[in-house]
Amino acid sequence: MLVTIGSTLFALTASGFLYLIPPQAPDPWIRGVFRLWQGHAYVAVVKYPLAQIQSARLYENDKPLGPANSDPQDISSKGHGLYKFYRQQDETVPVLMFSSSDNTDPNTNGRKYRLE
Repeated sequence: MLVTIGSTLFALTASGFLYLIPPQAPDPWIRGVFRLWQGHAYVAVVKYPLAQIQSARLYENDKPLGPANSDPQDISSKGHGLYKFYRQQDETVPVLMFSSSDNTDPNTNGRKYRLE
C-alpha cells in the first residue's frame, strides 16, 4: 500500500516538473530530402505547429518566396517560388509543396529553406 502511494506521489511530482520546462520555439529550418512531386514542384514534411502554419512564410536563404497558397498545378508548371501548405486528413503534420525561385532542384542548389 505504501509503495503504491509513494509511486503515485513520485509520478505526480515528476510530471509536475514538465510544466516548468519552457516550450521550445518551432524549428524554422526545413531539413531532409525534398521529394520531387512533378514538374518544378517538390514536397517536404515540415515540423511546424499546425495552428501557425497558415500564417508561416517560406524563405529561400533570406529571400521570401510566394505567393503562399498557390495552386499545385501552378507550382508544378510555373514554379518560381510558388508554394502551398496542406495536410492530408489522415496525417498529423503539415506538408509543404514548393518550387525554388529559379526552378532548380532544392536538394542540389545549395540554398537553405526556412519558415517564419
